[in-house]
Amino acid sequence: MGLKLVRIGDRQGRPYHIRSTHVAEIQGDVTMTTTTMPKSVPVPKKRAEALAVMMRTIINAKTPLSIGCFYGALIALLLAGLYPAISQANLGAYISSSLISGLIGGHITSFSGFTVFLGLELYSSFYGLLFGGIVAWIGGAALPLTIENGTLDLALSRPISRTRYYLESWIGVLICGAIIGLVTVLAVWIDTLLLKNADINWQWLWITQFVQWAFFFFAAGLGMLLGSFINAGRAAGGTALGIIALGYLINTLGALTDQFKWLLKIGPFYYAPSIDPLVFHQLTWWHPLVLVGAGLVCGIAGLVVFIKRDFPAV
Repeated sequence: MGLKLVRIGDRQGRPYHIRSTHVAEIQGDVTMTTTTMPKSVPVPKKRAEALAVMMRTIINAKTPLSIGCFYGALIALLLAGLYPAISQANLGAYISSSLISGLIGGHITSFSGFTVFLGLELYSSFYGLLFGGIVAWIGGAALPLTIENGTLDLALSRPISRTRYYLESWIGVLICGAIIGLVTVLAVWIDTLLLKNADINWQWLWITQFVQWAFFFFAAGLGMLLGSFINAGRAAGGTALGIIALGYLINTLGALTDQFKWLLKIGPFYYAPSIDPLVFHQLTWWHPLVLVGAGLVCGIAGLVVFIKRDFPAV
């Protein structure tokens, strides 16, 4: 009996294991036994799990987030192109009417300067309706989407608690709102480069943006509350968006007639005035705090519901 070592390689000639062959002659027959020593496989690196849920929430929201950033930048940049022609028109009587004041959520007496145009076309109640509605949609769909595609069960099977999963999802929604606001401010800054003598007071512009971020905080908390017990992403996001639209209608109706003026204080838009700080440099400081408090209440209530509820089988 002899021992024969055979070096085996792949098609390119690179060796990957050694085969030892024992040859024995028994009654004229040859018997071969083969022992294979496989190549050791390296242990894969463990994936980083820090804030993984937050990142996944932002990735899942890439479509509405992209829409919000696109329209925020588009509207702001279009204003720079339209302002030279609009500034020559006499719009004082038009913008000071009660109907326009109700639609934009503020009373402007005269059209003078780019700041007024910015407040009229961008930082009016339409800002909260459009971009706050997008944030509400993202918040409402954040949890149900993971139920629909089964990633929620997979994530909770790991050492990730429901509390952590919910809070990271909430933070992801808030980051989406922050991104939309920063893109809008960046577009306004580009406007100042395109226009001569753009009368932008940056301190009050940032105050105005923080007021809108307070509105986004409320919209995100509202969406998270609805998403904590609604299993369908579109249903939860659409319901959150519908509530924001209802708030806009309440604000508009309350501003149009004194008979329904009491409706103003029950709607979220009353506590997020953008025209007052941007144009008139005045703000009731506790109004944005009402939105932050309402957003916290909604978000914490959603957390309690999310912890105690049962998830449907996918």
